[in-house]
Amino acid sequence: MQKLPLTLKLCTACALFMASPAFAESLTDDIHGRLQLTGQMDATDNDSLSASLGEQYRKDAYADLRLTWEPRWNNWDATFHYQATADGGNDVAYRRKSGASFTSAPPSTLFDLSGTMLDESNALVTHKIDRMAIGYSTPGFVIRVGRQALTWGAGKMFQTMDLVGPFAPNTVDTEYKPGVDMAYTQWLFDDGSDLQFVAAPRARRHGDEVRWDASTVALHYRRAFGDIGTTWLLSHDYDNWVAGLGLSGPLYGASWNIEVTPTFDVAGNTKFSGLANIDYAMLLFGERNTTLFAEYYHNGFGVGGDTQVYDQLPAYLTERLARGQVFNISRNYLSSGMTVEWTPLLKFSPSLIANLDDTSFYASTEANYSLGDNTTLLVGAQTPIGPAGTEYGGISLSGGTAPYVAPSSMIYVQLRQYF
Repeated sequence: MQKLPLTLKLCTACALFMASPAFAESLTDDIHGRLQLTGQMDATDNDSLSASLGEQYRKDAYADLRLTWEPRWNNWDATFHYQATADGGNDVAYRRKSGASFTSAPPSTLFDLSGTMLDESNALVTHKIDRMAIGYSTPGFVIRVGRQALTWGAGKMFQTMDLVGPFAPNTVDTEYKPGVDMAYTQWLFDDGSDLQFVAAPRARRHGDEVRWDASTVALHYRRAFGDIGTTWLLSHDYDNWVAGLGLSGPLYGASWNIEVTPTFDVAGNTKFSGLANIDYAMLLFGERNTTLFAEYYHNGFGVGGDTQVYDQLPAYLTERLARGQVFNISRNYLSSGMTVEWTPLLKFSPSLIANLDDTSFYASTEANYSLGDNTTLLVGAQTPIGPAGTEYGGISLSGGTAPYVAPSSMIYVQLRQYF
């Protein structure tokens, strides 16, 4: 395996670091984590891709174990997360069968720190190092190098300025973003502003040389002018230059955000993405704490029209879909949702996404119940709504006819135990 020398060097450095007396002392006190158990059922229409592959109805059980170690020594800190996941059920076979129908994803990380422990017909067990970084910080400066997570942008459902590993709008588990190998620095100034610089080198394949057109380098600046917050972004992301401007502020007790993100490709084309959202906290449903939000999203990489075919989508869109930087194919979306604190232990979070170009919808709801200080139970459902030929009703894989590709309807029960 050609990937081993790079991985081995990194792991050896980590092992030597961990062998220090300081590590031994911190290890016993600072290891925490999360065990997540999920039962999920998925279903699609008779003319769907999954039905054509014999996986129309799927039942799966997932287990996800994350061990975290995040000690600090004065100005120094370290982060190490180990994650092991197990999937038993029909979705394993479906992902394997359907993979050849879509554009394959390039590696999102420079190093391959993952492995497969079991891969059989309906069972897949994998593990990886999801965080492994060391940092140094002072009141005015932060530097961190290694595998880590980064979030930029103020989107509620969609993201335009979050270039590195954004969550999809239908992601259930948003507690941990996937770690990416990068160098991160931040300068904090006396006026409250801060400047961040990120370099995330990547290769086309693990083990190959680092390429400028597969990497992300970005500057991100934030400064407030009175009540108006501003965010500025300049990035070279894969083979594009990306700029961004974000504005935020209060409005009669609500909070609003606007982001505009133009992307300039090597051919001289410019794609404008953007969003505008507002959220407001109030008492509803018998004086219960409720937070409402609404968001408009324009996908500059989307295609117009109300009927789409997957193999006719432009390459700049399918590449971003594969990389997980864009999750939708149309141009205009409106989403809304709320979080209702029914009791101090029970919250409900329904939401709805409307594709304004083809009038298809995606509805979801989740109940979050705290069983104890460290235990949470989640019960949720998601379903696409729309006729065949629309994004959420299902777009044709090829030729404008079945099979159609759409998100599945699903219900899930998830237990999270923190320790």
